[in-house]
Amino acid sequence: MLNPIVIPLVPIVGAVTANLTELIRGESKVWHPNLNIGMKTFTFAIAAYVVVWFALLVTAISVAGTNQMSSGFEVMVLFLLGLGLYTLGKGTRFVNSQLQLWLYRLALPGLLLSCGLISYFG
Repeated sequence: MLNPIVIPLVPIVGAVTANLTELIRGESKVWHPNLNIGMKTFTFAIAAYVVVWFALLVTAISVAGTNQMSSGFEVMVLFLLGLGLYTLGKGTRFVNSQLQLWLYRLALPGLLLSCGLISYFG
């Protein structure tokens, strides 16, 4: 069983991943057509997108340990729930341009911190 303290973090990681997916696909221009993303911000966002998949796998394995395989499945299901809700609910429309830019900038440290907390307390 996953620690209730970290349960909200996992869907947030999924939502941030969905947000980064929209950036990579170019779908974010629909909601924020005048948003100018610099090269550093784009690089950090792409790095966060790549790292999140590995970090999520490591987190799920770490939380599951040797006896609690169900905790690893909980991490994956909650992640997919956050990813799906953000994608289907078109979550980008609720975020203004300035916040969107900062979400891209802080995605990498935020995802690493979240996965670390989930692994440690999970």
